Amino acid sequence: MNRRSQMKRMTALCVLLALFMGLMTLRLADLQLVNGADYRQQAERTIVRAYSQPAARGEILDRYGRPLISNALGFSITFDYFTWDDETQNETILRLCQIAEDAGLEYYDSLPISAAAPFAYTFSSLEDEEAKKMRSFLAESDNRKLWDIKVDKPKVPAQKVWSKEQDPATQSVNGVAMVANAASSRAITHTLEETSASQLMELLRKKYEIDESCTSAQARRIAGVRYEMEQQEFSSWNNLYTFASQADVDTVSLVKERSGLLPGVTITVDNVRQYNTACAAHVLGRVGKIWKEEYDELKDEGYGLNAILGKDGLEKAYEPYLRGKDGTRSVETNAAGDILAEREMEPAQPGANMVLTLDLDLQAVAEESLARNIEQIRQNNQARRSGGWDAEGGAAVVIEVDTGGILACASYPTYNLETFSADFQTLMEDPLKPMFNRAISGAYPPGSTFKPVTALAALESGVVTTQTRIRDAGPYMFYASSNYTPACWIWNDRRGSHGNINISEALKYSCNYYFYEASRLMGIETLNTYAKQLGLGQKTGVEIPGEVAGTLAGPESREARGGDPWMPGETLQAAIGQSEQQFTPIQMANYMATILNGGTHYQPHFLKQAVSYDYSEIVEDYQPVVLDQMDISPETIEAIKEGMRGVVTDDGTAASIFRNYPIAIGGKTGSAQTTGDRSRSAHGVFISFAPYDDPQIAVFVLVEHGGSGGNVAPIVRDIYDAYFGKQTDPTPVTPENQLIA
Repeated sequence: MNRRSQMKRMTALCVLLALFMGLMTLRLADLQLVNGADYRQQAERTIVRAYSQPAARGEILDRYGRPLISNALGFSITFDYFTWDDETQNETILRLCQIAEDAGLEYYDSLPISAAAPFAYTFSSLEDEEAKKMRSFLAESDNRKLWDIKVDKPKVPAQKVWSKEQDPATQSVNGVAMVANAASSRAITHTLEETSASQLMELLRKKYEIDESCTSAQARRIAGVRYEMEQQEFSSWNNLYTFASQADVDTVSLVKERSGLLPGVTITVDNVRQYNTACAAHVLGRVGKIWKEEYDELKDEGYGLNAILGKDGLEKAYEPYLRGKDGTRSVETNAAGDILAEREMEPAQPGANMVLTLDLDLQAVAEESLARNIEQIRQNNQARRSGGWDAEGGAAVVIEVDTGGILACASYPTYNLETFSADFQTLMEDPLKPMFNRAISGAYPPGSTFKPVTALAALESGVVTTQTRIRDAGPYMFYASSNYTPACWIWNDRRGSHGNINISEALKYSCNYYFYEASRLMGIETLNTYAKQLGLGQKTGVEIPGEVAGTLAGPESREARGGDPWMPGETLQAAIGQSEQQFTPIQMANYMATILNGGTHYQPHFLKQAVSYDYSEIVEDYQPVVLDQMDISPETIEAIKEGMRGVVTDDGTAASIFRNYPIAIGGKTGSAQTTGDRSRSAHGVFISFAPYDDPQIAVFVLVEHGGSGGNVAPIVRDIYDAYFGKQTDPTPVTPENQLIA
C-alpha cells in the first residue's frame, strides 16, 4: 500500500473520531448545561407514600391479672406494590416460598387445593366457607373473562364422561366430571361442581402465566400466593400485602441478604399474639388475616385488607374492644426507592385489655383432670362395666353462684393455639373433634342430673311437699303397657326398692319411681315452665360464638320437629332427664347456680373488666345481667341441697369419692342414656355445688360414654381441690394490673 492511500485512510479516521467527539461533547453539554437542572431535580426527587400503621391488639388476662394472651414484637414479610416487579413476580414468589419452607414459616395461602399432585380439594363440603369463596372466584373470573382459555378437542368419543377411576386428573369433589365436547374447541363457564382440582390448577397455571418448566408442586406454591394476593386485592390503594407473619430473625436476615433477588419484598415490624398458656383454647380463640368477605362487611369500620381480627372464641367476641384503631405513617423515598425518612402521621391507638372471670389455675386443673380421668376410664374399661362405651370427650364448667361469672370452661380433647395453623389438617381429621367446644356447642341428655329440676317444679307447684313420702314399688304401673313398663333402676338391677321416701331421699338415692309419680301429678307443662325459667333448652347468651340451644323435651319441641304428638307417659322419661332432653354443660351448671341463689337466673359471662392498654382507666366494668327472676322458697332450696348432700355422704352414689372430704358439698350423679349405634352407651355426668352452707360455685362435668356419674366424680373433686386451695392462698395481683378488682 502506497503512502498516499495510507494518508487518506488516516484522514478519514481522524474525521470520524472528530465527529464522534463532537457528538459526545454536544450530548454532555445538553445533559449538563442545557438540561442539567432538570435532570438534577429528577435525581433528587423524593416520593412520599402513606402506609397503615396497625394498632397493638389488647391483651387478655385471667381474673387475677395473669396474662393469657399478650403481644410480642414480630416481623412480617410483605410485598410493596410500588416496588413490586410484575415481570419477575413468579420467580420472586417461588424463591420466597422456598425460604419460608426451609425455615418452617407458614405463609398465607388459602387456595383450597392440596399441596402436591394428584391435586384434590381440601374442603370437606361444597358448603364450607373455602368452597363458597372458590365458587365466587370462579364465577368472577368467568364474568371478567380472566381465563382466556379454550378446552382442547379431546381424543375420546363425543360426550364421553370420564370417571374418577378412569382418569384421576378429572376428579371432582362430588364425583361429577366435565363432559367433553368432541365437536370443537370452545370457551366454557367454570363451576366448582364441574371443575376438578387438577383442572383448576391447569387454569391457574395459564391465568398466572406460570412457566411450563415449573413442577406441579412449584406451580401450586405460586398459584397459592397469587390467589391470596388477588383475594387481598393487592394494588396501589392496598399497597402492602402480607406474605407471612411471625417470621424469626434468621428468616428476616436471609430475606434481606437476598433482597437483590426479591424485588418488592420488604420487612415490617408488628405485634404478634403471644400465648402464655396452653389452656382455654376453645374459650380464648384465635386471630387471623381478614377474609375478603369479612372485609366487605367491615371496611366501613376502618378495617384494611391486611387487618388481623378475631376468628373465634373471645378474640372474636371482644373484637370491638381488642382491635384498637390503626394509625398511618408516611415513608419518603428517592427515585431509586431508598428510604430517606419515616414519619408518624396519625398514631395508632392500642386496643383495650380484657380481664376475664376465668381462673387460670382452675381452668388448667379442669383440663388436666378431664384428660387424665378420661384416659383412665378407657384403660380400666370402667365405662363398659357401667353401661358405657369407650370414654371419648368431655367438658367441665364452673360458675359463680352469685354473678354468673365463669371460672372454668374446659372441653376435651383440646388443641394448642400456638400451633393451630400447623396442626389444622390433623385436627380436622381427628375423629374425636378436638376443635369442637363441648361445653357450649355440645347438647347431651342430662340423665339424673335433671332430677333437681323435677324436684324444684314438684315442690314449688305444690304437688308434693318436703314431707310427702312415696313408696317405691319397683315397676311403675300407671302408664305400663305390654311393650314397656317403667321401673326404678334398683328394681331393674336387683329387684330392690327404695321404700317409703321423701323428695330429699329420692334425690340421694336417685329414685326414678318417686320422680315418675311427681311428674305425672304435675304434668309436662308445669315441669317445663320451671325448666324454662332455669334456662334449659335455650341459649344462655354467653359471649363465645357457636352456642347451641339444646332441646327441652315436651309438646313444643315435638311439634317443632314435626314428630308424633306428645303422650302423657313420655313425661316420666323427661322427668328423669331422658326422652328428648338435650342440654349443654354450661346450661346445666347455670341452672344449678340459679336454684342455689334463690332463683336469680344470671347470664353466664367471661368478662370481668375492660381496661385501657396502659391500665390507667377502666373502659367497662361488667355488671351481671339477670335473664329471669324466680322466687324459690328457702324450704325448696334446702330440700334439694339436703338430697344432693346425701349423694356424696353415707351410702350415696358418689360417697366413695367424697366421704370425709374436708369441705361440705352437694352433688348429683347421672348416667345419661344415648341412642344410635351405641344404644347401650351412657354418658357420665355430675352436677354439684360448694360449700354446702354458703354455695359459691356450681360445677357440671360430663364424660361422653363415660358410663356413670361415679366415674366422673374424681374430676369434680380435683376442681374443688383447686378452687378451695386458691381461696386460702390466692396468687397476688401484679402491680401493673392494680385496677383489677
